[in-house]
Amino acid sequence: GRWAPVRFGSLTRNFVRSARRERQRKGFVRENMGGGAAGRTFSQIWLMDKATYPLFAAMSAGIALLGVRLYHSSTSPDVCFSKTRRGNWEHWTTDDDKKDGAGFRNHSIRGFFQSVKPSMMPGLNESMSK
Repeated sequence: GRWAPVRFGSLTRNFVRSARRERQRKGFVRENMGGGAAGRTFSQIWLMDKATYPLFAAMSAGIALLGVRLYHSSTSPDVCFSKTRRGNWEHWTTDDDKKDGAGFRNHSIRGFFQSVKPSMMPGLNESMSK
């Protein structure tokens, strides 16, 4: 009964050693460095691990949406960055500004959705309503 724990321990040690050698061969572990990210590049930490790809996709989508929202909110005709324009209350009443506001509100995406029927399956709805 005394040999089983020793054999199990040696199997475990051999497995750990072989796994460490494999990681060293791939460049993930260096003997002279401590644990964590020390001695590894950005590519080795983030790009070689496929589990980080959804994280990059989610972060990229969030940053893109933030950029679109920032652009949309700062290009509105109602937004005034200069003090002189903010101080002049008549700039909202001129015909040119009214045209700019109408052009901002009626953009191409809004025009597309006004021309499309507001139903998920228009063919199915038409056949069911007959």
